[in-house]
Amino acid sequence: MPLFDILTIAALAVALIALLRSGSGGGKLAALQTQVDELKRTVTSREADAQEPLRSSDGLRKLLALQAAGKPVDPEMVKENRLYRNAKVAELQAAFAAGSPPSVLDVRTPQEFAGGHIEGALHIPVDDISKRLNEVPRDGRKLYVICAGGGRSSAAAAFLANRGYLNVHNVEGGMSTWRDKVVKA
Repeated sequence: MPLFDILTIAALAVALIALLRSGSGGGKLAALQTQVDELKRTVTSREADAQEPLRSSDGLRKLLALQAAGKPVDPEMVKENRLYRNAKVAELQAAFAAGSPPSVLDVRTPQEFAGGHIEGALHIPVDDISKRLNEVPRDGRKLYVICAGGGRSSAAAAFLANRGYLNVHNVEGGMSTWRDKVVKA
């Protein structure tokens, strides 16, 4: 058992003994509950802090693997410990204009997708990504992940990048900034 856990248990025991010796009292019980809650928050915070170096070094290791695989890594990716790139809508539009259509993954709800989506986009709602991971292409092309505004696509891009997808781009601003033609289903 870690030393901090032992100290926490000891502190709780001392507080309980003090409460029992002083007699019961609503105010003292509330104060004890406050102390217990604060100790729980402290333990949770310290446990999270203890895990941070592991997550950080794991992320940096994966970033180094990306670079070794010849994939571009920008300073923001390193600073934010992020395994995917952010892309503006203009970059996605330019990729379409270049002739070879990129892979687009739309992670919005079925209703949003039906209301208008990029032609040829694969539709997998963000909540279904883990169940349908085998449908996401791994053909070497850039994979642009898009949603309505960029939040869900960022989560999906992180999920994919952490599962070995090397050329993932989160479309910042999402469909709310898309000005080209859309297909309605």
